[in-house]
This record gives sequence, structure tokens and C-alpha cells, in this order.
Amino acid sequence: IAARNILLPLTDSGVLKSVPATTFTSPEVASVGYSEAEAKEEFGENKVAVAKMDLAKVDRAVCEGNTKGFIKVIYNTKNGQILGATVMAPSGGELISELSTAMTAKLPFADLAKVIHPYPTYAMALQLMAADVYYE
Repeated sequence: IAARNILLPLTDSGVLKSVPATTFTSPEVASVGYSEAEAKEEFGENKVAVAKMDLAKVDRAVCEGNTKGFIKVIYNTKNGQILGATVMAPSGGELISELSTAMTAKLPFADLAKVIHPYPTYAMALQLMAADVYYE
């Protein structure tokens, strides 16, 4: 937050839950917002849903032989807003940025299904996961 205030001095205090974090391991591990357990405790078990995709189902990961990992998105069942996410993937830091932006904009997770992602990319998995929610 201090770095943000120095680089972008604004009067807005920011929202800590939408600040992403990435550990640059191999694969990268990134997160933003609530964990699944935190979200269920905060909002209630029946108001939280989880979308998860293993990298073994992501074409880019298969092509590169990087199939160990996952993308997990926690969202509110009432309004679809993203409450949190965890990504364990080679490009986890980049993927978490898109999810953090959607959280900050209060976009329903299903709206990411309407955003065209290049193929084959790791980000395409977000579009596919969101499409599953959109068509539920």
C-alpha cells in the first residue's frame, strides 16, 4: 500500500481484499481475496460457490507439458461477484491480475465468459470456467 501511495497518490484508501499476491516458484502460486474457507465463514456455506480447473484440462498447459497445477475461483452465488481466487500455474501472476481486476470492478464471474481470450493461452481457462457458470 505504501508503494501504491507513493507511485499513485490518491485519496482512495484502496481495497485490501483485491490486492493480489504471487510467489514466484515453479509453478507460480498466486492468490487474491478470500480463500474458500474464509468466504464460507464470512458469507455462509450456501452463498459461496467454487469453480476449479486442473491444468491438465488447459490446452496451453498440455502443449507445454505443464499440467501440474490448477485455477480456482470463489464467487458469490447470489450476485456472481468474485470473492477470491488461487492459481497454481506457470503464469499464475498474470492470471491473478485479470481476476483481481474483475473483483475490483465487481464483475460477476460469469461475465468473463463474454471476454474473448486468445487460444491457446492459460487465460482461456478463465473464459471456459466462466462459461460453465454462465450457462448453469
